[in-house]
Amino acid sequence: MIGADLQAARALLADVTALQPCTGASADIAALCVDVTRSVISELFPGALVPVIDNGGSMQIDVAAPTMSDWRRLKPVLLAFAGPTLTGFDGLPEPFAATDPVGARLQQAAPAVTAIMRLPADERGRLAALRAVLRARDTLARAPELQRSAPVPTSWLLARFQDYLNVGRRDAAAAILDRLRTELRLDALNVKFLEVQLFAAFDDWAAIVALPEFPSLCVARRTPAITTILLEALYRTLIAGLFDAGNVADTRATYAQKVQSFVQSMRITTPPLALRSGGWRLLGLEILDDPGRDDLRAAIADRDPDLGWITDYLPAQAPDAPPEVEVAAPIDAARDALIQAEAVDSIDLLADAMAAMARLSPDELALLRETMPFRPIVQATDDLASIAPPTSWVAWLERATDPAFADALEVARRGKDEWAIGTSAADPVAVSALVAALEKVQGDPLAAERTTQALPYLVAWLQRDEGFPRAALSPVYGGLLTLFALGSARGATIYESSQVLAEALLAAGLDQKAYRDLIADTDEIAGEGFGVDMVYWVLDLVESFMNAASPDAAAREQFLHRILARIAPIIGRLSRLQRIAVTLLASELGWALPASPASDVVPADDGLASRLAGMRIAIYSLTESSSRQAKAALEEISPTVTVDINADHGGSARLRALAENSDLFVMTWLSAKHAATDFIRAHRGDRPLVYSQGKGFSSMLRAVEDYVRAL
Repeated sequence: MIGADLQAARALLADVTALQPCTGASADIAALCVDVTRSVISELFPGALVPVIDNGGSMQIDVAAPTMSDWRRLKPVLLAFAGPTLTGFDGLPEPFAATDPVGARLQQAAPAVTAIMRLPADERGRLAALRAVLRARDTLARAPELQRSAPVPTSWLLARFQDYLNVGRRDAAAAILDRLRTELRLDALNVKFLEVQLFAAFDDWAAIVALPEFPSLCVARRTPAITTILLEALYRTLIAGLFDAGNVADTRATYAQKVQSFVQSMRITTPPLALRSGGWRLLGLEILDDPGRDDLRAAIADRDPDLGWITDYLPAQAPDAPPEVEVAAPIDAARDALIQAEAVDSIDLLADAMAAMARLSPDELALLRETMPFRPIVQATDDLASIAPPTSWVAWLERATDPAFADALEVARRGKDEWAIGTSAADPVAVSALVAALEKVQGDPLAAERTTQALPYLVAWLQRDEGFPRAALSPVYGGLLTLFALGSARGATIYESSQVLAEALLAAGLDQKAYRDLIADTDEIAGEGFGVDMVYWVLDLVESFMNAASPDAAAREQFLHRILARIAPIIGRLSRLQRIAVTLLASELGWALPASPASDVVPADDGLASRLAGMRIAIYSLTESSSRQAKAALEEISPTVTVDINADHGGSARLRALAENSDLFVMTWLSAKHAATDFIRAHRGDRPLVYSQGKGFSSMLRAVEDYVRAL
C-alpha cells in the first residue's frame, strides 16, 4: 500500500484507474494489470506496482515504496521473481518520466523510492512478467511480519512516557498515551491523570482546566502530584493575571466565583510536598475566605515568599501563649492516618498509616479491623504489612536487590513526585548516601537492571530541583549515567533521559577526570555501531559537548572523531536532514565524509523536499545560532520552504503573526521564556505546534522531520 492511510490509498487507486494506464492491451494482459495495480491498496504489500503502456506501445511497471525500509524489503523479492531474466529491472532506483501521468500521481504520495520495471515487447513475455510480479506480491503478502514488536510491559511503557516528558518530546509521549489507552493497559481515570501530567510538563494549563473531566478529577482519589497540577492549572488559568497586577478585590471575587468550588472539592488538609507557588496562593485565598481553616493556616505559616500580598491580609495568629499541644491517643492517630491514606493515593501516607498501626496494641488493632469504615482500609494495609514501601530513593535502592520487590517501578513512578529533593541537594551527607547506594546496586544484576529501568523517574526527580543542574549533585548525575552505560537495558532501548544527565554534567562543570568519565559513559551508551534511529540522539549530545567548556580539548576531539567514524558507514541510509546535520559537524572537524555506493544512497528526493515545498515554518528559540543553522538546512533541502526564526522574550506583533500564519511552529522546549510560550499557544490555536527537545539545531531538524513524516 502507498498513502498516508487506506482511504488515501483508495483515492490514489481510483485516480490511477481513471487514467486507463493499460489502454490497448489484450484482455489477458488487461486483467493481469488490474490485479497487479491492486497492490496500491494492499496493506500487506510494502509499496505499489502499477503497469503502464505509453503512447508508443512500450510497457513498464511503475514501482513506488513509501519508506526506505519498505524498499529494502521489496527490492530483493522483485529481483528474485521478475529480475533481468523477465524484465529490465536491476534493483536500482529510478525517477518516473515527466511524461508519465501515472508516475506523477504516485509521486504525489511522496514515496521514499521509485523504480521502473521495463517489460518485453512481445505478448508472451509480458504475460510471463506480470504473472511473476503477481507471485512476488502474493509471496510478500504471506511473509511473516519481521518488524512486529515484542509485547512491552505496561511498566516499561510508563517509564518511556516519563522519559519523553523529561526531554520535551510531546508527540512521542502522546503516542505512548494513545497506546496505553487503545490497548486498555490502564483504567480511564489513570489515563486521564497521565494526560494531565502531559499537559503540565509543557505548561499547557488552560488545556487541563478545559478538560470535560476536570470537575471529576478534583473529587477523585488522586496522587499528591495530580493535586499539585490541578491547583497550579486553576491558578495559572484564572487567577495569575489578576494576582500579579495586585488587584486584590477582583482576585478574591474571581476565586470565590470560579475557583473555590474546585479547591474545596479536593478536600485538602495536608498540602502536597511539591506544591508550587500557585497552589500555595489558592490555599491562602481559601483561608482569607474561611479564617477557620486552622489546618491550612498552620501549613502555610512559613510560605510567605510564595503567598505574595496574601500575607498582608491573613488573619493574625493567636498571640503570645503557645497553644496546648494535645497528644492524640495511638488509636486516634491510626484512624487519622488511615483516613489520609484512603483519601490520597500516596506511598508516603501509606507508610505513615502502617507505622501508626504498628504502634497499636492487639486489642486496638482488632477494634479497627471490626469497625466500619476502617475495616477495608486495614485489610488492604495488612496485605502490605510485610513489605512497607520505601520513603526515599536511598531506601528504594536498598530494596531493589529484593526479588519480592515486584512493584519497584510503580513505587519509583510515585516517588519521583513525593520524595523530597531540596534537602538531598543541599546536604552533602544526603548526596554521599545516595551516591553510595547507586554504587552498591552496580554489584547486583537485579538491582542494577531495576535502577536502569527507573532512570526516567530518577531524572524527573532530579529535575524537580529548583537549582537543576546543581554542581553538588554531579556525583549523582555521573553515577546514574555510569549505571545506565553498564546496564543491560540500554541494549533494548536508549533512554532519552541519559542525554539530560550528560547535559547536566556539562552544564555543572567537570574536572578533567570526570570529563573523561563522561566521554567514556557516552561512548559506551552509543555503542560500537548505532543505527539511523540513534543519529539525532548522538548529534544532540555532540552539540552539547561542542557548546560546553572542555577541561580536556584533546579528549573531546578524539571522541567527536570516533562518533563521526561510526556514522560514516550508514551515511547512505540517513535522511537528507540527518546528512546535512552530519556534514555540518564533519566540516567543523575538518572531515570529508566518504561517498556511499549508489545502491545504498537515499534518492535525491527522499520525500522530505516535496513535503516541505511551499510550507511556512516558524522556529522559536533563544539560541539564535542554532535557529539560523536549522533555517539554512531546511532551505537547502527545499528552496521553496519559508523559515522564520524568532527569539522575542515576550508577546510581540511579529511573534503573533508567526503563531497565527505559519504552517508549522517549532518551539524549543529548553530555550524559551514562559511568557513567550504562553503567548504562542494562545495565538496558535489548533494549528500544528511541535516541540524541539534540545537547544541545538539537530533537535529542531528532528522535530520538523518527525512531524512531516507523520503527515
